[in-house]
Amino acid sequence: MRYKLAPLFNEKKAAQVAAFFLFMASQSKANVTILKLMKLMYLAERSSYEQYGEPIIGDALVSMPNGPVLSGTLDLIDFGSQKNPKGGWDDLIAERSGRDMALKSVDLIKSEDDLRELSESDLEILQSIWSQFGKWSAFKLREYTHDPKNCPEWEDPDGSSIPIRLEKLFEVLGFPNEESKALLSQLNQRAWVVSTLSS
Repeated sequence: MRYKLAPLFNEKKAAQVAAFFLFMASQSKANVTILKLMKLMYLAERSSYEQYGEPIIGDALVSMPNGPVLSGTLDLIDFGSQKNPKGGWDDLIAERSGRDMALKSVDLIKSEDDLRELSESDLEILQSIWSQFGKWSAFKLREYTHDPKNCPEWEDPDGSSIPIRLEKLFEVLGFPNEESKALLSQLNQRAWVVSTLSS
C-alpha cells in the first residue's frame, strides 16, 4: 500500500540520505537491512526537528509495528519512485534484495561532496547519527525506537499504522507550546506554497 506523500517530501534528499548511510556502511563492508536503513533515516529526521525545528526529507512520520518510520521513504523502498526525477531514488538506490539495501553503483558516491542536495547541517546530523548508531544491529535499533525513553512519540499500532503528528513530536522533544505553534505554522505555510506551485 502506498501512502499519500507529505507536501514537503523531497525524494532527492531522501535518496541522498539513504545513499549517505549505505555509503558509510560500504566503507566497512557492512550490510544494511531495510529495517536498519529506515531506523537510521527516521532518527536523522527526528534529530533535524529537534535541532532546527524542520525536517531534512519532509516525510510523513508514522508509527508501525517495528517502530517509527518515514512513510514516503518506505514506499520508495518497497515500490520505487512514482515520479522518477533525475537524481532521485531509482538513480541512486538499488532495488531491495530480500531484506538488504545497497547503492545502485558503488561508483555513484565517492564522498559527501557527491550529496549536493544535503546542506552542511544535514550532513552533520547524518554523521552524528551514523557515529552513534551505525554499528548497531537492526534489532537493537528497533528496540531503541520502541523504548519510550528514546522515542515517546511512537505508539503501538496493533499491527496497523498510526500517523505521528508533529504537534506530539515537538511536545516530546521539549519545545515550548508557543514555539511549537510557530514552527508548525511555518511548516504549514511552506507546505501550502509547495502544494500551490506543484498544482
